[in-house]
Amino acid sequence: MKLSKTILSFAVAGAILGGAVTTASADTYTNAGQNSYNTSYNQNYNGQTSSNNTYNQNYSGQTTTTASTTTANSTTSSKADAVVSLAKQLATQNIPYVWGGESLNGMDCSGLTDYVYQKAAGISLGHYTVTQESHVTKKAVSAAQPGDLLFWGNEGASYHVAIYIGNNQYVAAPQPGQNVEVETINSAFMPSFAGHVNG
Repeated sequence: MKLSKTILSFAVAGAILGGAVTTASADTYTNAGQNSYNTSYNQNYNGQTSSNNTYNQNYSGQTTTTASTTTANSTTSSKADAVVSLAKQLATQNIPYVWGGESLNGMDCSGLTDYVYQKAAGISLGHYTVTQESHVTKKAVSAAQPGDLLFWGNEGASYHVAIYIGNNQYVAAPQPGQNVEVETINSAFMPSFAGHVNG
């Protein structure tokens, strides 16, 4: 009986110890597994976050660049549209050529271009063709875009200026005895160069 009780005690103790060991083992394994899983998950998650941050940074950068470019192009385009619109409007108002003039009572060529750019785009070009040259990025007449200036004469010594409005036409204050009007580019009085107004 004592032997049976002793064996039974050992069996119970063994079972308890074995269970504890098994439980400890399982806990250790589970904890280790969770730690390993969590570490792995965190690494992957961090990797994705890092990747997403990079993507977001790149995306944001592209968006900003695109937005800036788009805004700049839009601003330039709206200024050019306003300049062309006002120039065409003035060409219908019978404004006489007046040397040195820069008002609705009379204008000369550089008075017209300065007036239009000040009113339509908030840009002061100065009242002299050569001064106006210094406010533009020069280009060939064939590359002129609506709102650009057209100059006659050599660079640095121009003597006439007008506003290109597209379709081979421009608005100018031609000469005494004429009004501000729309004219067509032709070989008999060909502009020497064009200029995109900066600003």
